[in-house]
Amino acid sequence: MDKKTLKDIISAHRDLYQKAVDAGNKRNWDYAIKMMLEVLKKYPTLTVAREKIREFEKGKAAKMGFFGKIIAQIKSSGKVPKIKALINKSPVEAMSLCETELAGYIYNPLILNLLADASAKAEALYVGIETLLLIRSFKPKNEANLRKLADFYKADNQGIEVLKIFQQIVAMHPNDLKVQSELRSATALASMQKGDWEKEGTTQEKSRDNKGEAVVQQMEEGSIHDSDQAGVLIAKYQKDLAENESIDTRRKLAEAYFIAQRYDESIEELNKVAQAVGAMDPAIDKNIERSYLAKIDGMIGQLKTDPTAYENPEEQIRELETHCQQYRLRHATERVEKYPNDTQLRYDLAKILFDAQKIDEAVEHFQYARRNPQRRLSCMVYLGQCFAFKEQYDMSIEQFVGAVAEMGRMDKVKMDAVYNLGRTYEAMGNYEKAVECYKDIYQANVNYSDIGQRIQQYYDRQKNKG
Repeated sequence: MDKKTLKDIISAHRDLYQKAVDAGNKRNWDYAIKMMLEVLKKYPTLTVAREKIREFEKGKAAKMGFFGKIIAQIKSSGKVPKIKALINKSPVEAMSLCETELAGYIYNPLILNLLADASAKAEALYVGIETLLLIRSFKPKNEANLRKLADFYKADNQGIEVLKIFQQIVAMHPNDLKVQSELRSATALASMQKGDWEKEGTTQEKSRDNKGEAVVQQMEEGSIHDSDQAGVLIAKYQKDLAENESIDTRRKLAEAYFIAQRYDESIEELNKVAQAVGAMDPAIDKNIERSYLAKIDGMIGQLKTDPTAYENPEEQIRELETHCQQYRLRHATERVEKYPNDTQLRYDLAKILFDAQKIDEAVEHFQYARRNPQRRLSCMVYLGQCFAFKEQYDMSIEQFVGAVAEMGRMDKVKMDAVYNLGRTYEAMGNYEKAVECYKDIYQANVNYSDIGQRIQQYYDRQKNKG
């Protein structure tokens, strides 16, 4: 089954899709899900509809109580036999039934697995991969799911993804020889798919030719952090550049130098790339900054590890840390001056200013960076902290409350926002509202920051009043 876009569906269903989106924007989750289910019944591989319904279902799940989640899963278990019976003879109908059950509670591994199975029968592997990735998001170390996901990736000819999964499994079983063998097979599969296996020559020659390419692919996927492996890449890239000048190869060489902790050489290559590009490239500038700061961080590490070998190590550490802060601020400012409309660059600068307690300047840039949809909530939380720092508590609370209202489940980001809201209430002397915030966090994670201590202090005050 091919993926579909909104252009592929009739106008009536496009209207239905838009109604669902509008309802979702208002957090009317049940109605939004109901409308989107109607769209998916007709077009089960409409990508945007699948993405949106998952968003709505997660929003709904975040508001559900413990017993509500349990009851939803119990109800769904009664539909399992019917779904299983349909998978072979009518997989698309089975997918539709799975979606109906997931509308009740999205984090249901039993139904999600059936949806994956049905999608495979319907020749819609990408739906199964999306579904198994969802399971991995809340069961990251479930080996059965990881192996099933690897099988789907393999069937979809995504060898690199198979390799990444088996690297994770090996990390879970470092001494298991069978798993080590599976990893070697996955590495071979990734190499075969990366290499040119149609050219003439023996299998051994092809394997040897593509060994370096497999390592390159691993590094580009972020799975190599070893200086010895980086050395292999450095030699390869140097050879490639001797034969043909390439900006892209120089970027890769700079990254390999960085992994090998050869920071000066990394900076040298990045400067060559910058010169070739001509105009200031924020990404290149950030990588130059990263290499330079890593070099300074190494110097600080040496001072801390063996302070007796240096004169006035504490003073030198303070000077280096101050230098790093000034360096970061200068470069972030220059990037914003060059690209004043880039909201991500504004956000980066605002955080540096905030850390330096240059609050008024930070506020200006956080307010501008709010235009970035990916950074909007984070900016609101930072603005709340800025206003609290300035003792402008009413505006601080407004920012925190607005951000928390748009967040879903109580994850680390939401805990930080709720905690800061509680601290602001406490600074105002409103201990009742402060402890409400602290209780919300405590019920989710008793070990968060000093939350246990703050709740105990509240109850101690209550006892003293009595």
